[in-house]
Amino acid sequence: MAEAQAAKPTARYRAFFYPMRLALLCVGENFMPLAWWTPVSKEPFRLLFAMDRGNHTLSLLRELGEGALAFLPWEARGWVVRSGYLSGRKVRKAERLGVALRPARKLGRTQVPEGALAVYELKVSELPLEGDHVLFLGEVVHVEGSPEAKERPILFLGFRDFATLGERWRFRP
Repeated sequence: MAEAQAAKPTARYRAFFYPMRLALLCVGENFMPLAWWTPVSKEPFRLLFAMDRGNHTLSLLRELGEGALAFLPWEARGWVVRSGYLSGRKVRKAERLGVALRPARKLGRTQVPEGALAVYELKVSELPLEGDHVLFLGEVVHVEGSPEAKERPILFLGFRDFATLGERWRFRP
């Protein structure tokens, strides 16, 4: 047992990997901002995301087995970020924040904001792993979006700081 504990990593958490693209994780009629996500496979198309174990959305994901990552424009950052400070256990976030929702196209019980520039609908399964966050693998079942989704994303810089794009560059070999 002492050998197993000695083999565990001991480095402190340091967030030098920001900025990260902020998404809105929608499950049922609830939603929350989520920056810890990444694509992990093209064929089949899959996304991986992590969620704090104390989050209400975690119980909804386990119950419904589905969710959607929605990407909103920079101009929506205020209500997107504020939604993370409201608990879906206590309030109906869409009503409180004045956000119009519409049904997801391929999911049975999830709704997404009408103003989303891109939406990835997912069937999710939980991955067993220790830690303060739970990992979910999402099998993408539907994608929709517009080129505008790349123009002014909400970028999470850590803690309560956010930014958007200010300069573009294209590599030309």
